Amino acid sequence: MIDSDSVIIKPDIVEAHRPAPVQPGPPPVAGAPASPEGVPPAAGPSDGTPDAPAPERKPTRFFGTVMISAERPAREIHQIVEAIVEQLTTIPGSEVTLKLEIDAEVPGGLDRAKVRTLIENANTLGFIDKSIE
Repeated sequence: MIDSDSVIIKPDIVEAHRPAPVQPGPPPVAGAPASPEGVPPAAGPSDGTPDAPAPERKPTRFFGTVMISAERPAREIHQIVEAIVEQLTTIPGSEVTLKLEIDAEVPGGLDRAKVRTLIENANTLGFIDKSIE
């Protein structure tokens, strides 16, 4: 079941972002100050002040293109809305834009009545781009 808390991910992507296991460091040098077990000595500038960690840069944009079956578009669009659009629109301040592109080939050609109906419907529905060639 997919709900508003679900996240769909690919296992290979997750593995690529998993932190690497901590490797044991070199053995301590005689006369060097000891550090607590498993904690490497802090490396910092020559004045002894440790460097602050660089802030993590978070991604700020999602873009995706998906092919939708003309046989059952409502079902597939519903799944996309639940799995992607709702995940993005629930983030405060997010701006989500959806674009539906239709590309149809009619080998037998379109008659005048069908062309007129398509253009009128596209105008009524607010299509930004439309053409019949």
